[in-house]
Amino acid sequence: MSSKERSLLIPSLVYLGATILIGIPAIIASLSVLTHLSAVVLNTVGIEQIPSVGGILLLAVSVLIGLQLAVEAAAVQLGGIEALGRGSSRATLARYGFLTLCVFITLAAVTWAGLSAVVGGYGWSIIVLGLLVGCAGFIVLYRSTHAFLTGFRGSEV
Repeated sequence: MSSKERSLLIPSLVYLGATILIGIPAIIASLSVLTHLSAVVLNTVGIEQIPSVGGILLLAVSVLIGLQLAVEAAAVQLGGIEALGRGSSRATLARYGFLTLCVFITLAAVTWAGLSAVVGGYGWSIIVLGLLVGCAGFIVLYRSTHAFLTGFRGSEV
């Protein structure tokens, strides 16, 4: 295998892994959220079903979100956190905001899912597991927010 082929192999595999582990779940989650939000808006207006063009548009936006998230995750894996700083200051701010929002939503969803298992009235094993997952999600959310704010202010964590 030549040097050029080897240099393309690793980024391609990293992007493929990021697409499978991050992009596809993000596509599914964003399609679910966008479909639900559009159904609520259309029901408010008086339309009972999403038109087929609207469904295709929602799918396209969801795929775009998922693949962009996979690209950014692969860039961070290959180049470190400094990879988010490429481009103009607006693009950098958009990347940081997009990834921060995705991480925050994911951690909040994990915390909510864990704590909802606690109040769901399931067996003790599910309650304990849900409590542990909810507490772990809350701790990670708190610590990462605290570390971000401390770093943003310029002092050490």
